[in-house]
Amino acid sequence: MLIVFDRIIEYGIILLIVFTPLAMGTVLPWSYTTMGLIICFLVIICIIKLIFIKIKKNSTTLKPQSNNYQSSFVINRFGLTKTPLNIPIILFIGLIVFQLIPLSPGFLKVVSSNTYDLYRNTLPEWPDIAPSLSEQFPAGFEHSPSSVSEIANNKSEDYSNKSSIQKKPVFNSNWMPISIYPYASKKELFSILIFIGMFLIITNTPDIRINRIIVVIVSLGFSISLLGIMQKLTGTTKTYWLVESDSEFPFGPYINRNHFAGYICMVIPLSLGLLISRFRSLFSSRNRYFKAADFQSHLFANLLLVFAIVIMILALFFSLSRGGILAFLFSIAVFFIIVAISRLATGNNKGLKISSFVLTVLIAFSVLIWIGHDTILDRLSDPSSPTATRINLYVDTLNMFSDFPIFGTGFGTFQYIYRKYKTLDDRFFYEHAHNDYLELLSDLGLIGFLIVLAGIVLFLRKILLRWIERRDPYAKGITLGGVCGVFAILIHSLADFNLHIPANALFLSIILGLIFNTVNLRKNWV
Repeated sequence: MLIVFDRIIEYGIILLIVFTPLAMGTVLPWSYTTMGLIICFLVIICIIKLIFIKIKKNSTTLKPQSNNYQSSFVINRFGLTKTPLNIPIILFIGLIVFQLIPLSPGFLKVVSSNTYDLYRNTLPEWPDIAPSLSEQFPAGFEHSPSSVSEIANNKSEDYSNKSSIQKKPVFNSNWMPISIYPYASKKELFSILIFIGMFLIITNTPDIRINRIIVVIVSLGFSISLLGIMQKLTGTTKTYWLVESDSEFPFGPYINRNHFAGYICMVIPLSLGLLISRFRSLFSSRNRYFKAADFQSHLFANLLLVFAIVIMILALFFSLSRGGILAFLFSIAVFFIIVAISRLATGNNKGLKISSFVLTVLIAFSVLIWIGHDTILDRLSDPSSPTATRINLYVDTLNMFSDFPIFGTGFGTFQYIYRKYKTLDDRFFYEHAHNDYLELLSDLGLIGFLIVLAGIVLFLRKILLRWIERRDPYAKGITLGGVCGVFAILIHSLADFNLHIPANALFLSIILGLIFNTVNLRKNWV
């Protein structure tokens, strides 16, 4: 019975891996809804499986769920796998829920005085129990463009917009939440629960066949990259040559080339990890005698993998995404730095042939793209790039954070309050800060930022320490590639909002789950 649950979950994960990028990054309502329904179904299946295990665990008729557990793979009292992210996830969700709880005016003023001041100046029924900010600070301070008093007293037409801060209280009392737009926060909370659910599904399903999932990821990355290159060469601006894109620079199934770059930057290091694991398995095998047919088959499979990696890297450079290219280069540097550090830590000098091989592949690839290097360099040094615009956007976001430093304005509320801080003289509407970390600061404040930062550090530290201990070539290769893919998207998030693209956020949660399972289980890649 357990194997049936595991296979349903496995094929559901594969379906999501294929569907979400191909559905234009899952940014449209129909595709996002489909993704959410599939994940909810998988969560139900996973819960049923865990209940079944809990009920039958003392029965002699129930076979062990898996023989793959290492000593570091721990199950808590609720039957869930203990991961370094469990506590940060609970704290993160708890903070968002706290932002949604209606608070009395007096208590709200204590925990978030600027939110109180904003409500007091915009809601006619809000009680005036304290002097305004302009009365509490020296003269001249209220003229700062980032002060809440000026924003709240700005009676522009934006307040009449439904998407702006509401003039009427959302409750029949004076109690209001920290989030300035609770509906947006609830919507974002649902989204983050979907991605957390996917991570927990994978970490609590140790018998999924990881190698099959990795092969699907690499195959899809190759196919999407080939599609993007063909679109680029034909000069079309339509997705799939059929759908008009709102973006000026679509690439592959993605509406924006930067979002494609964010996706492929996670796939390429994972593919390199798979490549290294295969070569290490070949050269470190105890059996020194290989049949010619077996060797040719193994070599042919690796050549296909090398070709797929080259195509994916070509597509990344064809996309001309500066953030994506720099994130990829950084992830490759991290790749070799981690390998070097692990050798020093273990006193092992083996594997130089593998590193040399990968370096040779990268050098050969550099020669391949040299024909188009002028275009790439022109893009990287383009003086008309939106760098100055983004710097202004970052400054405005920091002003938002300075006014709401502890708890932020509410999860997912950036686009609704940013218009009051906007100093850019353009007609564009900014839904995101083009920097996931700054947007996190403005939405969730310093507390939310520290929770996320702690989760990242704890998870990567635990994975890397366990990775150094492992001796299995496959576990070491896949884990290393996955970690470098995580580093790539973390770097790319400094200059974009890839983690607000559902397909990319879901893929990151899948990678986190896969590398946790791979580094902690004895055999999970059949």
